[in-house]
Amino acid sequence: MDTKQAKQKNNILTVIIASSAGTLIEWYDMFLAIILASSLAVNLFPTEGSHFLETLAVVASSFMFRPIGSLIFGNIGDRIGRKYSFLISLILMGASTFLIGCIPGFSSIGWAAPILLLICRLMQGLAISGEYAGAVIYVAEHAPTNKRGFYTGFIQATVPMGLLICLSVIFLTRNSMSEEDFTRYGWRIPFLLSSVLVILSYIIRKKLHESPVFEELKKAGKTSKSPVKEAFTTKGNVKTMLKAIFGGNAAQSSVMQTSLFVTLFFMQRAVKLEETTVLMITGVVTLFSAYFYQYFGALSDRIGRKKVLIGGLISSLILIPLSFYLFMEIGNPDRLTTVHKISNIAVLQMMGVSFLLSLAGAATYGPLGAFMLEIFPTKIRYTSMGFAQNMGNGFIGGATTFITEFIKTSFIVSAVLAPFIGLVYPIFLVGLALIVNILFIPETYQTDLTDDHKDNGDDPHHRTIDSDTV
Repeated sequence: MDTKQAKQKNNILTVIIASSAGTLIEWYDMFLAIILASSLAVNLFPTEGSHFLETLAVVASSFMFRPIGSLIFGNIGDRIGRKYSFLISLILMGASTFLIGCIPGFSSIGWAAPILLLICRLMQGLAISGEYAGAVIYVAEHAPTNKRGFYTGFIQATVPMGLLICLSVIFLTRNSMSEEDFTRYGWRIPFLLSSVLVILSYIIRKKLHESPVFEELKKAGKTSKSPVKEAFTTKGNVKTMLKAIFGGNAAQSSVMQTSLFVTLFFMQRAVKLEETTVLMITGVVTLFSAYFYQYFGALSDRIGRKKVLIGGLISSLILIPLSFYLFMEIGNPDRLTTVHKISNIAVLQMMGVSFLLSLAGAATYGPLGAFMLEIFPTKIRYTSMGFAQNMGNGFIGGATTFITEFIKTSFIVSAVLAPFIGLVYPIFLVGLALIVNILFIPETYQTDLTDDHKDNGDDPHHRTIDSDTV
């Protein structure tokens, strides 16, 4: 290996580490409020009655705000640069998460407490909308054509790793004090600790240079002067965004939310397992499934994005209803209404079922980052991909946890169906994505990211380059 090759390898390694570390921390920040929704409900809402659903609505607000944030950060990323955009998003996310840990309780400031939580969650939604698309594009624009799925797969794997760190911090904090102390003040610690991680990540990212693809575009004077306007007026681009939203992003997010958070709440509230058992099951499954997000991204480099994505969607369509049925049968076959312990064998069985569902989620998410960036033109890639990803992943799919809970509490069905009725939402999105993928979306995995033909409204999927020339 010559000096030039070694330098390139070191560069891509630095890019992956810096990009992945920041994205991992941002997912950690996003997940904290979801995992600690029960604690937030107790502390930041009135003590009379249960306010869990209202808390989930506030927590889910961050997903609703993400499409707006994607246009703001997309405009920055396509006009000024990818690096600058995700540095701002990192700072905004860190500040918002830290401030959630500082919000006084409802007993101190009344309704100002949930209002402040809402503001912080909206800021978090704004931040993550600029982070993910920026990180994926930044890595992909450094990567050779035949390894885009492999390299962007590391960004995809930050979701389960961020959740794993989140669960670990909560588990350690909870077990270092009494339940009363955790409920009173201990829940704040994971939010406050985030500031240390954000500062370290910012220092690492500050040293990065702009992506070579964007630099080339900038030197040629071809960057967009109005990315948001062009994203919605470029011939065929709105249609492409709709395909991306309903052919992958909405379903992927819904599968992810279902395999992680809907499962977690289902085990707590329907199966009635102890919280430590639920955290252990979720944590172990997340740990062992994390590798497969990157694996499926790499696999899509060899066989194509569509084959992997469709395989994940079909598996999800089967496993979502089957998994939740098995969770109930294994964990609470007698339909007990009080929190109870289960045997070690039952715990392992539930881990196995949850792991299969997580694999389906990994197959839908692993190739999605590379697939998304390959279908949009370079000069409006950040804005277009960001809007499609945040509309599908955030606004539509991101609402899965709240909508499944809302459906369960709003529709009167038989006692047998009651715990499962909320699953109609993710199942519908997965079914829709399958139809869109099979009928309307072409393969993208050999698309040239620097080819200007996309800006002219032509089909980008029939123009490829030899990966050996990269």
